Amino acid sequence: MVTISKFSYENPRFVNLLKRRSSIPEEVEATVKDVLRNVKEKGDEALYSYMKQFDGVDINTIGLMVSDEEFAIAREKVSDDFKEAVKRACDNLFRFHKRQLPTGFIEEYEDGAVLERKYTPLNSVAVTVPGNMAPLVSTLCMNLIPAIVAGIPNIYILTKPRIDGTIDEHLLYVADYLNVKNYYKLSGSQGLAAVAYGTETIKKVDAITGPGNNYTQMAKKLLFGEVKIDSIAGPSEIAIIADENANPTFIAADMMSQAEHGTGFEASTTFCLSESQAMEIKAEIIRLCEENNLVDATKKTFENYGDIFIVASIEEAVNAVNEIAPEHVELLLDDCESVLPKLTNAGAVFVGKYSTEPVGDYFCGTNHILPTCGTARFSSGMSVQEFMRGYSVIRYPENALKANADHIIQLAEAEGMMAHSLAVKVRQ
Repeated sequence: MVTISKFSYENPRFVNLLKRRSSIPEEVEATVKDVLRNVKEKGDEALYSYMKQFDGVDINTIGLMVSDEEFAIAREKVSDDFKEAVKRACDNLFRFHKRQLPTGFIEEYEDGAVLERKYTPLNSVAVTVPGNMAPLVSTLCMNLIPAIVAGIPNIYILTKPRIDGTIDEHLLYVADYLNVKNYYKLSGSQGLAAVAYGTETIKKVDAITGPGNNYTQMAKKLLFGEVKIDSIAGPSEIAIIADENANPTFIAADMMSQAEHGTGFEASTTFCLSESQAMEIKAEIIRLCEENNLVDATKKTFENYGDIFIVASIEEAVNAVNEIAPEHVELLLDDCESVLPKLTNAGAVFVGKYSTEPVGDYFCGTNHILPTCGTARFSSGMSVQEFMRGYSVIRYPENALKANADHIIQLAEAEGMMAHSLAVKVRQ
């Protein structure tokens, strides 16, 4: 269960938290390398063989792609309440992500040079989303909508099919609602290899995004450079900063929301101001876990990385959270706004007692694909720009080149790049 301790940077529990990483066994890398190589060399033959070996499905029997009939069945099977929830969530996501579209610009110089910055969508992306055990509907939305807003013309989805060849109707409904019909019944490193390299029946893509198990994450790592990837996703995490008036039940439930992912590598942390408050929070965690049958789901995470640290001040808590650089930060304070500017390292910040983290996971419009394991120190969450590339256009007229030729020649020759220098000289 959750550990209560006085905060210090030398506290073994805090040190443990900072060292936290997801662990991918070495044998996974060896397996994935073999899979990637075989799919690259043998194409569909290797892909179909691996789908049968790893997932127990025969692509020749179930079909490679989701059919129009399967989309139609999904529309009939899901509830009206679910359809309305999808519509509302997607409306919010589109509204927020459309604001992220980058704007190009033109800069004109006195010598006549005209420089331009332009942005264009990638041509294609493959989104991998788990669906066999837990259909991650929200994650599908979080990947598809920024890609759609960016204007990517070719979007593909990969999901592990069930043994009978079907895919969860909720996932199919979301894809159908967003008009993304290129839906492969593929998964794992073999599926990613197919879209990264291309096969006889599968087109090579420019980018791969989305979560997955150790094999999927390792495949993304090894395929980086062949295609663009979004990130190597680590386990989820939350850090809560609470003052003496924060509701212990709210804190407990929010800590549980991350712990229930259940791998044991998630981190669920609160910084509060007194031992009595820490004890109240822990008591609420125990009560809520027992009453809601969540003891087993949260136990491993709470034992490994479940901590309530007692701090001397809110400022100390903020400094500690910046050191962690967590995926999610919650501020449960009477005065959140004065603290907010001091938080420099976080994937997303949830301000106020009703801004619970699941609001961001599912509905409000921000993206829940965020940096983990301290990478919020230098990286950002998913955005529209993930699916675009920027490039420059240079218009350099004769008078501009001649006016600046000597400077360019000096710089080129300082690097020993004589042909670069020559390319300028012949135009003088």
